[in-house]
Amino acid sequence: MKLIERIPVLGRLIIEEEGQTLVFSAALFLFSVPFLVGIAVDAGKGYYAYERLQESTNAAALAGAAKMPDTTAATTYAGEYGSDTSKSGHMNASGILSNASLNVSFTCSPTVTTELDVACLPPPGETGTGNNVIVVTQTAQSNNWIGPLFGMPKFSLTATATASMNGGASTPYNIAVIIDTTGSMDDVDNGSGAGLTCTYQLQCAMAGFRLLLTKLYPCQSSGTCSTSTPTVDNVALYTFPAVTSATVADDYTCTSSKPTTVAYTFTSNTAPTPNSTASNMELNPSTLDYQVVSFENGYKASDSASTLVSSDPLAIAAGDGGSTCGFKDVGGFGTYYAQVIYAAQADLVAESSGTGGNGFKNAMIILSDGNATAEASDGNIKVASGGGTLNGTGTATSNPNGYHSYAYPSTLGECGQAVIAAQAATAAGTIVYTIGYGAPSTGSSANCGTDQTYSATVSSTAYGANTWGPGDSPCQALGAMASNSTTFYSDDYNGCSAASPSLAGLTTLADIFTSIADSFSKARLVPNSWASSS
Repeated sequence: MKLIERIPVLGRLIIEEEGQTLVFSAALFLFSVPFLVGIAVDAGKGYYAYERLQESTNAAALAGAAKMPDTTAATTYAGEYGSDTSKSGHMNASGILSNASLNVSFTCSPTVTTELDVACLPPPGETGTGNNVIVVTQTAQSNNWIGPLFGMPKFSLTATATASMNGGASTPYNIAVIIDTTGSMDDVDNGSGAGLTCTYQLQCAMAGFRLLLTKLYPCQSSGTCSTSTPTVDNVALYTFPAVTSATVADDYTCTSSKPTTVAYTFTSNTAPTPNSTASNMELNPSTLDYQVVSFENGYKASDSASTLVSSDPLAIAAGDGGSTCGFKDVGGFGTYYAQVIYAAQADLVAESSGTGGNGFKNAMIILSDGNATAEASDGNIKVASGGGTLNGTGTATSNPNGYHSYAYPSTLGECGQAVIAAQAATAAGTIVYTIGYGAPSTGSSANCGTDQTYSATVSSTAYGANTWGPGDSPCQALGAMASNSTTFYSDDYNGCSAASPSLAGLTTLADIFTSIADSFSKARLVPNSWASSS
């Protein structure tokens, strides 16, 4: 320090140098902070872009897997869920990604076969080992903001997702399909059956049912189904009104004869429990039938088959085999479907708890216009001798406790009774799908007529896509009967639209039945390492 004091100039230089260093450091700091912030923002933006790319790749893999083993359809569907903004219709196109491209490949994975019991199947009409896995890889770029100053204008991103196709032993279903065969189903189709070969509504409904069967998995993805192959999708077919047991075979044989329909008849005025295994809801159940074909899986020879077995009762009932084949019981009585819902649910419970049925999930599909207007005065609804007085009939003097009662079974509040019956099935674990086929969207004396004054009030807090109450429409009835908003479909005719935006665009029976079939057997993401074929 004394040396510095003796040389004043040197002291001033050192002091001035220290000042210059401070100025330089400050300038460097002021420059580096925005730089570091910019780099951090670019990195965060790049990570966000990668997450979006991976999510869309996952969605593309699942969409493609849902269409396997048809590799052509799988490739198309996978592409629709990509991130390429230059291609219209891509579900996950993102402005944060540029130059996106998607590649699809298929393989037969022994790991998927072992772990998920999903065998490899060839595309329809082809032979060979086939595939059970789809691999989707997407590449894209994310533009940087600060990076261009340092020669890094973009981040190059790659994402890969692997998914196994539908099938496997983990999702066996018992499926009860209920088709409205009342007089309104004899009307000419309004176009809702687009994509199907049909003229009248019942023909279109059965053509849709036929399409459903072709897309289900009758056996455990083993290629060819046999009596020793574990079943996956068991299907039973129901009609309402009921028909006599002596003539029900006319609906699943190729004949010009028509089954004999019967009135809705009750042995008591007590609703069955949701988990009951016996319906006990009809007069002499041994002589009357709602169930046309019992649960079976012989409708296809293999999971990959695109056609039905022509000799199978379900296939014949669906109209596969000729003009004299299929449902012919149109009309006779009005619509009252609470009873058939209870009957189908009882059969589902019995089937799933029977030998070999343990572990099966239950599902019910109800197709109707939703307009329950069966009249007791016309003999549509009656009570058996000794079964008590039917609710909604009589007078304040002859039936003081039940004259205005809409409790099942009743001639009042018929749509509300159907809502309660369907939601009871949901509460018992059954997935209830409903299809509005020309369902009116307004309530009137002609639409759910007796519900305009006397009906149950049902909230959607537990089950159902919609609430239900007096004065509501057939469309709302079908919505509230569904297990949730994603299981309610409608053709949008008469202004009745599906509750879920994702289903609102499905307005043809072809699209609706295809969507329902896809929902039964879920594709799933698997580790990318499972895509190895060795």
